[in-house]
Amino acid sequence: MGNKWGLRKGDFVICAVVLSFAILAAVPFLLQNADTLICEIKQDNKVVQTVHLIAGYRDTITLERNGVTNVIEIDGKQVRFAQSNCPDQVCVRTGTLTRAGQIAVCLPTRVTVRIFGADTGVDAIAT
Repeated sequence: MGNKWGLRKGDFVICAVVLSFAILAAVPFLLQNADTLICEIKQDNKVVQTVHLIAGYRDTITLERNGVTNVIEIDGKQVRFAQSNCPDQVCVRTGTLTRAGQIAVCLPTRVTVRIFGADTGVDAIAT
């Protein structure tokens, strides 16, 4: 039983199995709520504050270390270093964080701001 491409019945079975596995692997990612974001703010590798980012929520967090002050603004689903008196201003120039996986760091104050999705139990990429 052949056709003009030289495919056999077993070729179609293998394609169907591979396609089924691909669909099953994609289902958890498709069902995940993409709107659920969490902001984690750490200083000296200790969690200072964890915030669920939701529309309408606003907050300003001020952290200080060794005379350097950071002002972190949370506006709905956006987070940014609004001000810092550190010498290089890399944290401020990082801009606004809006998606899971984004991170901003101020090295002089050892402050890390990270956004991640609510379901962090399984990573999509393994190295």
